[in-house]
Amino acid sequence: MNWGILAFVIIYEVLTVVGVGLVIARKNKHSVEEGIFALAGKGLPTAQVGVTLALTMLGSAHIWGTCENAYSMGSIATWFGIACTVMMIVITQITGPWVRKIGTDTMPDLFGKLYGKKMRILCACVMGPLVFGCLCLETQCIAVTFVACTGWSYTVGAIVGGAFGILYVLLAGMKEVSWLNMINAVFMYAALIIALIAMFVYLPGNGWEDVAQNITDSGNAWMLDIFGNKNLIIGFAIPTIFCTSMFQGVSQMGLQTCIAAKDVKSVKKSIWLAGPVNGLFCIIPALLGMAALALGYYKLAGDSAMMMTPMMMLEVLPHWVVALICASFLGALLSTFAMTSLCPATIFAYDLYGGLYKPEATEKEKTLVMRIMIVIVGILAIVLCNFQPAVVTTINWIFTWGVPLFVMLVIGLCWKRNTTAAMITMFVSWIANIVWITCGLQERLGMVNFHQVYLCMIVSVILGLVLTAVLPGTKPGYFRLSKEEKAAC
Repeated sequence: MNWGILAFVIIYEVLTVVGVGLVIARKNKHSVEEGIFALAGKGLPTAQVGVTLALTMLGSAHIWGTCENAYSMGSIATWFGIACTVMMIVITQITGPWVRKIGTDTMPDLFGKLYGKKMRILCACVMGPLVFGCLCLETQCIAVTFVACTGWSYTVGAIVGGAFGILYVLLAGMKEVSWLNMINAVFMYAALIIALIAMFVYLPGNGWEDVAQNITDSGNAWMLDIFGNKNLIIGFAIPTIFCTSMFQGVSQMGLQTCIAAKDVKSVKKSIWLAGPVNGLFCIIPALLGMAALALGYYKLAGDSAMMMTPMMMLEVLPHWVVALICASFLGALLSTFAMTSLCPATIFAYDLYGGLYKPEATEKEKTLVMRIMIVIVGILAIVLCNFQPAVVTTINWIFTWGVPLFVMLVIGLCWKRNTTAAMITMFVSWIANIVWITCGLQERLGMVNFHQVYLCMIVSVILGLVLTAVLPGTKPGYFRLSKEEKAAC
């Protein structure tokens, strides 16, 4: 047990999570602003929008997922960061301004405005579980972080980390998350810079020269190239750009921060913080993962690509550096945990409880429902995180479900709206996604690099356009309506 590391991490998280949460909860105690818990009263300024967006999307796949990916693909693992930079452009310059201008509270509600009440319920029932899947992955990597700094069992790490994740949002909601993110962003990058310097100093032998030489000697010199090889570009890099941009560009997880922004201008200007803070992060985890691979920690970790990097850090780096790394990683993971628990809770409270079961529900009732749901989904994630595959692979599969939603959102806003066309397009795309992966069609057809996102994009675009054009009952796109017609939606 590394008591010094554990003490530092626990003290840091208690001071920030509990301290900030209690202060903001006290300030919000008598607030009557609508959406104060879920949407911060729709008053977040540019800086908080940018940093919260960055840390909301900066989680399991960026951190231990990128370290894990470095085992099989080397430097090209950093393309997840490049993909997320593109995603931030889509969110802050296209879909984020759209949803903030329209004034919706949830993405299922927006789909309801476009395609009717049944579509709102369908999107709520699909989008909530998808974001919950991301929550399970965050819990998995939070557990790994505690294992790295304590030597605890994976289960204990998940329980303790999950408790902190619930507290990260439970006390004061979106405002708590946004202020904690501001603190963690500064600490996180300071810790990563120190970690990178320490790696140059403490790596055995000739440091990074030996890492590069060991990888070259193993016949994998291509791992040192950020462009990897053609198969990885086609099968990983490009699909990741589409997956992240199209899912988060339309998901509650990607857009709740934009909905909570003060105005459209705050959303657009946030790119100057959201892009760099999120996109650059993958570089250091990829370097750490490659070092662990080159130094043979994959075998020492029991053939675990996930655990090889934490093991290397504990053995190679001074414990005070490991403490800084774990605290900074944990801050980023807890931020994503908080948002991936708040988003399904918001969807449940606004679209199912408030929209379907009790339309007259007060803000106080919705907040209570959200708090209960945050605890429930947090506990479920702690239980389920023990049964999951590789992080980035799973993230990309989950994100692919957003492709038909993104396509039909653009069609419904900018061109025409047809509920039947939207539903058929979504169901066919989702079925294709499941069949392509679970039935092993990629391997059977010799198309291992034909990522499911390509299939879902082709299906969604062709079906979405053709069916919207030919089916009866088509209405003009939302942006083509008059103010009176928009108000009636």
